Amino acid sequence: MSQTIQGNPRELVESVARVLPPHARDDFRNLLNEIVLANLTALSPGGNLLQIGGPKAGGSAPPVGVTHTVVGANANYTVSITNPSTPQGTTIYHEISYSPVISFKSNLTTTLPPFTETTKNIPAPGSNQFFRLRSSFDRKTWTNYQLSSTSPIDAGLIESGTMAPGATFNQSNFAVATSEAVGSGASVFISGTGGPLTPYTAVKGSMQSSRPSATIIGNTFGPSEFIGWDGTQFQLKGTLADVLADNLEPVGKVAIGSGAPGGGGTAGGNGARLTAV
Repeated sequence: MSQTIQGNPRELVESVARVLPPHARDDFRNLLNEIVLANLTALSPGGNLLQIGGPKAGGSAPPVGVTHTVVGANANYTVSITNPSTPQGTTIYHEISYSPVISFKSNLTTTLPPFTETTKNIPAPGSNQFFRLRSSFDRKTWTNYQLSSTSPIDAGLIESGTMAPGATFNQSNFAVATSEAVGSGASVFISGTGGPLTPYTAVKGSMQSSRPSATIIGNTFGPSEFIGWDGTQFQLKGTLADVLADNLEPVGKVAIGSGAPGGGGTAGGNGARLTAV
């Protein structure tokens, strides 16, 4: 019967890496973690590495063959666990931890208390996390950690389809959007009520947030454009439906140009008449 390591092999790798010269640490970690440990774990029964001497005194061999998946969607993580066949009445405890860094060496790492369910839901809007799982019969002797994915898992945001019918429109803002001709194109200016270059306030339900001012340059003259905020920058969209996508926060509407003759008379050509909405 195989016996497993009581601690985390990655901790041993990290303890050695820290005494190496700085330029050699990352190469050492990659060699041991991503090549040696990954391959040894894959070849070991149930993903458990062997330990000389077996488990510590008073411990019992941990379960073999536990598998799991983690899926992120709609601002939530769903952990699904499959237990191996065990005698009736045998309880398997699981411990999930998650962190924004794959080494889990961070004060942002969260470890959930041991549980016996095979499904766990973790609300985490907009979060990107690495997950790992370990299991035990007695909560003393644990399997090695199983990393859920070598890439961070995105929980996503709450989709509008799961919200109350009026929730999508239960938001407003105090943005001022204007446009004017600049050279052969047009610029769109977004600011607060305090004037150009001032931030504006966005309101969602009872929550208020500050949004930056911005200038979008190089726009062609044309029909009205709708403005959306994606959390990093502003985007111009051709229709209201486009700006109501789940990844955008509606800001306002601006008429970049009507295409009608400008104020220069017949010699002015077909200039753009800019109007702000």
